[in-house]
Amino acid sequence: MSIDEDFEPKIAAQVRTELARFSDKCRYDEVRKKIIYHNHQDALEAYLTIQREEMERHRWLESEKAHCDLGENLMADWIRKYSSDFARYWRRTHVYIPSIAAAPPPQGPAENTDR
Repeated sequence: MSIDEDFEPKIAAQVRTELARFSDKCRYDEVRKKIIYHNHQDALEAYLTIQREEMERHRWLESEKAHCDLGENLMADWIRKYSSDFARYWRRTHVYIPSIAAAPPPQGPAENTDR
């Protein structure tokens, strides 16, 4: 399987772009059919960066239609109209799996200190 087989063309292009931009922080898992992040901060940074870019794109498109800058009000408009779809897209195409190196060491059974 490949990204092009796993997703419709528009989503496949977005996935490839993200992998190119954040290649040092994530990878594509063909079994899960998702982009995997092993560091929570990296995943959050990518999510917020891409979401902000989508909001800016919405602002630009709507401002072009109106022939003037419609400003920050369009950010709230994007949140109202598209944020749930964006979150759904993210859950469909991404997963956060903590790396073993980042996980705390396993705890053994509690020691009995009553002697």
